[in-house]
Amino acid sequence: MDKLFCLAILLTFTAQSSSALQEQSTNPPAGQQQPSNIPAEEAHFTPEQMKEYYRVYKNADVRYLRKVFDAYLRGTGVREDESKWLSQWDKDYYRGKFVVLSREDNTFGGTLITIMFQDRPDKVFLAWVYPEGGERKLALRRFDLDQFTEEDIRNMRTRYRRFLEDKAHAM
Repeated sequence: MDKLFCLAILLTFTAQSSSALQEQSTNPPAGQQQPSNIPAEEAHFTPEQMKEYYRVYKNADVRYLRKVFDAYLRGTGVREDESKWLSQWDKDYYRGKFVVLSREDNTFGGTLITIMFQDRPDKVFLAWVYPEGGERKLALRRFDLDQFTEEDIRNMRTRYRRFLEDKAHAM
């Protein structure tokens, strides 16, 4: 299931985002905005693709993100290092639901989860959730901005509008 969990988005998103990330290493000429490799039109998915995509929200690491965001907002039950990562951003992000744009195994263990918050879709975040110790207890090892241009994010809001407006399935 790990390879199929985000089929709907991974097929259209990951290839485009990796191309966008490669092109971001080349700075555009002064005064010009870098073009986005993410299509600006809304993506359409079959019911089967949607069903497969919604499975991602059943994964323990995705559910852990919601748990750590809620604990951070309460001010209890969050580890100091997790709090450090989360404190970089306005708490209003964590009050809203998020959608998973991609989820993949990390080379160094754990899972990399790319998310966007429904109420504040102005940034794309990358979280690294890692199972620690013998008990394999989940921990947030990193939470930072993913590397997308403003144009990429604008296109993502259009392309994945269906997910950003879906309050029933988001976390």
